[in-house]
Amino acid sequence: MLRLRPVGVQGHQLKLVAFAGAATLALALASCGPANDRPLSGAVPGSEVRTPAGVPPTLTASEGLLSRSASAPSPGLAPSPSPLASPAAVAAPPIVRTIAPGAEGHVPAGAPVALSAVLVGRGADLASASLSVNGADVGAQIDKRTAREWSIHTNQTLGIGSYTAKVLVRDASGAAGGFTWHFLVGDAAPAPADDPAKPAVQPSPVPKPRSP
Repeated sequence: MLRLRPVGVQGHQLKLVAFAGAATLALALASCGPANDRPLSGAVPGSEVRTPAGVPPTLTASEGLLSRSASAPSPGLAPSPSPLASPAAVAAPPIVRTIAPGAEGHVPAGAPVALSAVLVGRGADLASASLSVNGADVGAQIDKRTAREWSIHTNQTLGIGSYTAKVLVRDASGAAGGFTWHFLVGDAAPAPADDPAKPAVQPSPVPKPRSP
């Protein structure tokens, strides 16, 4: 019976161990080479960065971009204009209300006619007011309740007929207001008298029907 010598087996194992050791040493040597020459810390703004041989250069900003202020507007865009203050609102003129007699009203004849109106200042205090009848100032009295509310009134003896009353008011800013209305004294205007120069119109006779 033949026996195998263990020397051949040990020699083969030694070869495997030697090959594995050589491979491990090669990997270790490869890992000890330069990695990428990358800096350990970030680049300082404005400093020159040296690029190793064989590595593409890094893009850097131009001097114009570095010197431009961050607050400068982009080219082609005009800065937005500052908001302008809105113009002051125009002051409202004074108004006339609560008139007497009423517009197109009828007043009985034979007694003084009471004319009155209330004046209201909206944009400023009232300054002056007047009341006229058929274009003539009647010298009305003014009662100043407040700086912006007045009452103007008068009593006038007027004959039968149609009249036009007008109130004008002005405030301290110069704004003016007013109101004009018409009223009638008596039930109706007097009938015009017949003109004797004109002949009276006679009614035409009505024809009588013929008998059959």
